[in-house]
Amino acid sequence: MVTFFAEIPSGYIADKFGYLKTIMASGIIRALGLIILALSPMNLLWMTVSGVLTALGDSLQSGTMTSWIANKAVEHGEKDQLGAIFSGYSLIGTPLTMAATFVGANILGNIRLDLPLLIGAAFLLATSLTIIPLLKYDSQNLAEAEEGIPKLNLVADVKYTVKQEQKTFAWILLLLPVAIISAGPLDQWQMYFQRGKTVNSGTISVLMSLAGMLAISLYNRYVSKKPLSNKGQTRLIVVSTVMMAATLLGVVGLKNWYYGSLALFMLHTMFGSLENMLGGIVLQTTIMSVANALDAGAEVVILAINGFLSDRYGIGFAWVSLAVLGLVIFLLAIFGMQSKKLEVEEI
Repeated sequence: MVTFFAEIPSGYIADKFGYLKTIMASGIIRALGLIILALSPMNLLWMTVSGVLTALGDSLQSGTMTSWIANKAVEHGEKDQLGAIFSGYSLIGTPLTMAATFVGANILGNIRLDLPLLIGAAFLLATSLTIIPLLKYDSQNLAEAEEGIPKLNLVADVKYTVKQEQKTFAWILLLLPVAIISAGPLDQWQMYFQRGKTVNSGTISVLMSLAGMLAISLYNRYVSKKPLSNKGQTRLIVVSTVMMAATLLGVVGLKNWYYGSLALFMLHTMFGSLENMLGGIVLQTTIMSVANALDAGAEVVILAINGFLSDRYGIGFAWVSLAVLGLVIFLLAIFGMQSKKLEVEEI
């Protein structure tokens, strides 16, 4: 809920004060949230404060770096290379995330559970400081800067986007059902695959990172260097979404075969990584704060439903139910989009 209400102001803050400054502030706020969580793990009030700070920090970071990259690409005439830029960016960041996750979960977490949190906070603070020399490359929305901070009104922004950016707003709505499919697995995979009391989620996280890297590498090698037509872009998103739902059904269906279920979950992760990157490419021309806020609002509802179904009927039942629901809504949206001939611009 905090993320939902913070997304729109975070977009204006980045536009007004600069994207890199916003990212630096995000790292500091998220670090503070981790420190509070590490020092007060059994205090509900302080855990809530930690969650609020983490959500605020995530909102400031969400879409800010990709917007900065997109703006710089346009500024230097590299808009056509955004697919390669984002895939290369993912291939650089993913190995670092993979190594940090493995060390934190499998090694530090089994020594003391607060160690990954404290060390993670230290890394966030250090990373925030490294942005200082880069601030000369910062950019902001100059039109917004000249006019001052506009009114923070989600309804008005949505109306503006619907009126002025019909195609991109159609894509925002089209990609919302993907959150219905992925919300449960993203939130609960540790519980679903964890065996025993030893913390070993780092190993599975490394496999997930490798799966995501493989998907991005294949895209970078065979797809990103080719111009995608409107039809081709839509086809990629449809295939990846359908496969996300199908592999998730297989994960639950093979629950008695642990390694088979885990292997299918890696396929699910591959298509999810591809879907996430494609969504970023498609939406980089629209108002990211609107897209992020609507996505966060949808997740408030989705996670509540997922939690209820998980508690009442089990995690597997919740995953399957939401995967089917999300896929049905997505396919209906695709048919509706095509019937109205709303296509994205050529990328």
